[in-house]
Amino acid sequence: MAASEKITEQFVGLVQRFIRLRPKLAFPDENMAALKRQIQELRDSNKDSHEDHVFLFRIPLLLTQRETPPTMGELSAELGIPMSSATRMADWLVRAKIVERCNDPHDRRIVRLCMTDNGRELIRIGSHYMKARIQQLLKHFSDDEQAQLLRLMTKLIDSIEAEQ
Repeated sequence: MAASEKITEQFVGLVQRFIRLRPKLAFPDENMAALKRQIQELRDSNKDSHEDHVFLFRIPLLLTQRETPPTMGELSAELGIPMSSATRMADWLVRAKIVERCNDPHDRRIVRLCMTDNGRELIRIGSHYMKARIQQLLKHFSDDEQAQLLRLMTKLIDSIEAEQ
């Protein structure tokens, strides 16, 4: 793997960490029409709160980063929001076919929130766009500047995580 590809992969990891902390999506160009349409449908189905929109993007990202899908209580705790809010947002994501409720293989009484194929595709498309965009932006930096930027952004995000 070339040095710039390795740094790009590291930046993607940092951006994903950043999104978990405080997401801000920049919508992609016309090549990403399906992704934009799906995101807009989610927004349209939730007119209540801008803050809810933030969680609508955090939840699928969180699900992709967990080995075991969370229960609604675990999701609520991890996001730091009331159970009713987590349930409401999960309902929107279920209607959008991004997530689904699935049974726990060890206890039938437990319901978990799992990614659908559609949700995984949404994350895959978003990740692909993010990697391409980061590579495009990094072209303006020398190898040394890229390494320094990566080191400084890591330090910044580590600081943000330490405060939370």
